[in-house]
Amino acid sequence: MNGGAVSLKARALILGGADFFGLHLARRLVTEGYHVVVVDNLSRGRDRAEVAALGATPGVEVIAGDLTDPATWAALARGWAQIYLLPSAPLPKAIESDPVRAVRGQALAALHLIDWAAPGDKVFFASSGEVYADGVEDGVVQVPTEEAEPVLVGDLAEPRSAYAASRLFAEAALVHAARAGRSRIVVGRFYDLYGPRMGADHLIPQMCVRAVRGDDPFLVKGPHRKRAFCYVDDAVEATLRLMESPAAVGEIVHIGNDGAKSTSTIGDLARAVLRIAGVETRVVAEPAPTGSPARRAPDLAKLRRLTAFEPSVDLPDGLRRTFYWYRRTWASRRP
Repeated sequence: MNGGAVSLKARALILGGADFFGLHLARRLVTEGYHVVVVDNLSRGRDRAEVAALGATPGVEVIAGDLTDPATWAALARGWAQIYLLPSAPLPKAIESDPVRAVRGQALAALHLIDWAAPGDKVFFASSGEVYADGVEDGVVQVPTEEAEPVLVGDLAEPRSAYAASRLFAEAALVHAARAGRSRIVVGRFYDLYGPRMGADHLIPQMCVRAVRGDDPFLVKGPHRKRAFCYVDDAVEATLRLMESPAAVGEIVHIGNDGAKSTSTIGDLARAVLRIAGVETRVVAEPAPTGSPARRAPDLAKLRRLTAFEPSVDLPDGLRRTFYWYRRTWASRRP
């Protein structure tokens, strides 16, 4: 795990990086001249072909390791220019079926990182706008949402609330570790990312795959729910800019797309995917998933102030890129 003869300033460590965002981040870091080491348990949601392709990429090394296991951390080399902690974001079904695993993964990964990291290490932690879900539903949190809005957790007996609490726990531990000088940490709260290589279990990939199949009827859960969607390349750009901003150390910053062309109801999103696919079908509404807030959108004022970031991919363009990738990829996998 020592990165060979590559200079220390060009070494990047991605912890939990064999999932959707980590795959895109790793490829971008390679283009920026980094040698990238990805550590991941290679379990749920990992596309074996994508992970294999990543591992075969010059400048990338993929290592199997469980971030909840102290032995994984003990085996890690030191001397990284950048460190990214991307603990797995379980699917709603997984959270419902095994909330303890979801909570445990977030908490232990953060605590192990704090104990392992050196004071000079530059660390990014991937959190989620999901931490505001209960507050939005209770009318306490404004949308679009600033970082200064209160976070609250509703009924801890609800798996999604428990998951949000675990994210907040990890955030608090890492931010206070940064302010105590134990490392240079910035926390990014992501809002509704999407793009190629996301698997087939999240909202937009599901719609793309079902459009490719020509599902009729085309079922849409919570069609009146409203979201601000962020294409993955924009999220990677914002993350890299935060890592280069000294003023971002110890801060919690929202990452997403707040543009009018990237905000849509779930129903309109489905119709947009079907138009791109050239499919005519009946769109049938179903109840929204339990715990899903009526609205979710970030206020990006803080991100702009720290990095001058502006999203560059609006929803119509991002949907086309994503759909064409899924059509090409999933068509090739059908018998």
